[in-house]
Amino acid sequence: MRDPRSGRSLDGRGAIAVAPGRALRMILVGVAGATMLDAWVTPDRWRIAVPPAGVLRRGGTSPRRAKDDVDEPNDLPVGFLRWVFFRPLAGHLFGGSFESGGVLFLLRDGQAVVEVRVETCARGERTTTTRRARGRAERLDECRASGELTPGDWVRYEDQRSGLAVDLTVESIASGSPEEEAFRDPDAEGS
Repeated sequence: MRDPRSGRSLDGRGAIAVAPGRALRMILVGVAGATMLDAWVTPDRWRIAVPPAGVLRRGGTSPRRAKDDVDEPNDLPVGFLRWVFFRPLAGHLFGGSFESGGVLFLLRDGQAVVEVRVETCARGERTTTTRRARGRAERLDECRASGELTPGDWVRYEDQRSGLAVDLTVESIASGSPEEEAFRDPDAEGS
């Protein structure tokens, strides 16, 4: 992860757990096992903590109305995470083309316009997704050997306005489902 404000880079390990359609939990652990990032996102609520910076933000405490993204902050990737993990490729197709080496699709999803490019990469297939909403562009590059994530695949997320970049390399895929506790609100009693 590279912080554009300080220019510092952070190496760590982490895990992403997804309950399709219900919740996402992402934790990044740095030096000596310290939690660097703890993100919890559901379709209608979210909580993001960055303990070393003293950041704890949450939103969406009431159910969202259709196409109302007011609880998605403009400086955190909440809307993007919701789109990628809960509604991938959602929206209305309004354009596309075949280009040398790949294809391009354009989608409109509420206030967002999404560009999806599919090309080849060293491992197999590269998908580049750029989501633009409310003056903000977020980009996700993925290079996969197959349709399923496999060890060695890589992903790069970039917030093009702030310059925040996160590079991930898949080390392993768990064989079983995550425990239900991983998807509970981290601030709720009993969590």
